Amino acid sequence: MTENQKKKFILNVAFIVTVYAVFYFILIYMVHWVMPFLVGFLIALALRPVTRFVNKLLNSTGKGVALFVIALFYAFVVILLWFLLSFLITQTADLINLLPKLYFNRLEPRLLEFNDWIVVNAKTISPEAAGTISQIVTNGINYIANVIKNISITFVQFATKLISRFPLYLISVIFTIILSVFISLEYDFIVSFIKKQLPDKFNKNFQEARKFITGTLWKMIKSYMLIMIITFIELFIGLSILDIKYALPIAAIVAFLDIMPVLGTGGIIIPWAIVELILKNYYLGIGLFILYIVVTVIRNIIEPKIVGSQIGLHPIITITSMYAGLRLFSVAGIIIGPIVAITVKYLNDEGKINLFK
Repeated sequence: MTENQKKKFILNVAFIVTVYAVFYFILIYMVHWVMPFLVGFLIALALRPVTRFVNKLLNSTGKGVALFVIALFYAFVVILLWFLLSFLITQTADLINLLPKLYFNRLEPRLLEFNDWIVVNAKTISPEAAGTISQIVTNGINYIANVIKNISITFVQFATKLISRFPLYLISVIFTIILSVFISLEYDFIVSFIKKQLPDKFNKNFQEARKFITGTLWKMIKSYMLIMIITFIELFIGLSILDIKYALPIAAIVAFLDIMPVLGTGGIIIPWAIVELILKNYYLGIGLFILYIVVTVIRNIIEPKIVGSQIGLHPIITITSMYAGLRLFSVAGIIIGPIVAITVKYLNDEGKINLFK
């Protein structure tokens, strides 16, 4: 490597690190201040192809079409959220009411039997140890009982906290809706104004990067939606085979949580399986463990391939970028990491930077 190549390489790396640092700072510290504008702009941008299609279909160029499209979009969102929230709140309330009965009628008696069994067997070895172990198990049982008793209280506290912040959320939503409407109506003017403030070369590069990043982001969303749907189908089929009463909402909740690496499928399925084994429901407990293994193995196989094939990254690079993104940006980094990686690859392929051949 020549001296010029070394300098060029160092400058390219410094540029990428700087961009990454600025992006990180904006995302973590500044983005919430302009979130309504960003969300409104993204909604208007996402609906732009639909608006153009309807305009072409009706041979119109008026703003009425843009207003109609965005009104239709929000009507659909409101109806969808109404049905989903109504269904989830009802099912969640039923589950919260069911948990104390399940614990006190089925789980606690088994735990007390387990405590007695430990005491009897421990006495044959050491009476002092038996008392200590019994106290530990009793404390554990009391702790679980308190948690179960307080589930409804915790839920009410969460709902109260949510309601107390509702005015702020409502204001944010109203601003987002208003901004998305105005941006949709004046989209061409706003974009034209922004372009005039920037150099031509920057506009050209930005347009290329925007198209590429938008396409990549859409592919990422499609990838994870596909993974979520596959996980949901696996869970629903597995829970239905195990004859679980609330198979549909449980499968939906666990499939959504599976996208989050902090909790994932195991955060729900494994404790559930352990409880069923304690209750001597061996068929259900073992079945849940098998279901967890199947879902986890399939997820680990398909995720790098689906995400990598959609965005054009090798599975190894995909996994590495997802992990790096997770460490830097928490859960959102799972999507941000691969986007940064594919953007660097694109810039390198286009000759904008020269990091690798």
